[in-house]
Amino acid sequence: MRILPLSPTAAWSDAMPALFGRMATLNVGVIGDFALDLYYQLNTETGEYSLETNRPVYWGSRPKASLGAAGNVIQNLLALGVGQIWAIGVVGADLFGHAMRQLMQEQGVHTNCLLTAPPGWDTCVYTKPMQQQTEANRIDFGSQNKLPDHNFDQLLDGLAQLLPQLDVLIINQQFPCPLLTEARIPALNERIRQHPAVCCLADLRHTGLLIRGATLKVNTAELARFRNVPLPNHPDLDWCIEHARLLNRALRSPLVVTRGEAGMLYVRDDDIWAIDGLAVPGPLDPVGAGDTVVAALAASLSAGAPPPQALTIANLAAAVTVQKLGQTGTATPDEVFQLATTYTLHEPTTPSAAPSGTASSPDPSASSVLG
Repeated sequence: MRILPLSPTAAWSDAMPALFGRMATLNVGVIGDFALDLYYQLNTETGEYSLETNRPVYWGSRPKASLGAAGNVIQNLLALGVGQIWAIGVVGADLFGHAMRQLMQEQGVHTNCLLTAPPGWDTCVYTKPMQQQTEANRIDFGSQNKLPDHNFDQLLDGLAQLLPQLDVLIINQQFPCPLLTEARIPALNERIRQHPAVCCLADLRHTGLLIRGATLKVNTAELARFRNVPLPNHPDLDWCIEHARLLNRALRSPLVVTRGEAGMLYVRDDDIWAIDGLAVPGPLDPVGAGDTVVAALAASLSAGAPPPQALTIANLAAAVTVQKLGQTGTATPDEVFQLATTYTLHEPTTPSAAPSGTASSPDPSASSVLG
């Protein structure tokens, strides 16, 4: 086992421009739960009452829609300058579905594998009312959708035709019901098995134990759930390494563990790379940072970066994203490169009691930065 502490200021950062240049040549598919993020400003103290119900009237302003969930992975790929991107999923025949297609097509995303669902399907939407830069109670649409099996088979047929063109396939599951259920993952695994040259990276909230042939990204809460063990209040590096190694052995494929402000791990058989988090000024907004990690890792690995470099790019990109408030932020190559020259490491609150031969790392704070 090798555990290598990494530094974003290593000399290889000079190679970043060439790495980002190679990203522009990639063909990437994203399959999963697509949603819209609908942000708006909410004023609940208006003094106005409805004439019909006599209840208080709230005012909304400055609505802004962007791609969310698997769509946010696409947003991050676009920001990194990835060349060609295909969306593989399902939307409803409603106003939100039309808006999602339009947003994708305006940005050059291929939507020929984005199916229109049968009647009764609500396009997935996260509505996010903002009050003084704070997200209030969210209202979600479509999280309980259920897709008929024949529609999923149609989706897989489209994926099978697309896979020979792809360098990368990213698999994103947000909800337990609509698309990537436990019963359907084996069929997806078979498509992956038939195309071993395609780099696959998965972020599956509920079905991660079933995926094969893909690097799986988890946070510490997901790691504990997939291992069926309690999550410590402050899971230190030793705990993360122990359970990441066991999960890696069970899946027989690489594993990435995000640890909030404490950084990330990449586990591949007997090799373990650890990177510390970055100290970035607050306030911070962690929404969507996990999607940034997935996009940056997938693009970096597929562009030829070894795991230490890919981890570092993903770490920097997420640190850029969390500083963008009231939005599901993204990171551009220029922003990543600039941060690489100005970062400082996150100061540990409680040192990790790492045994001899391992790298120590700070405990994560209660609020996860990387997700």
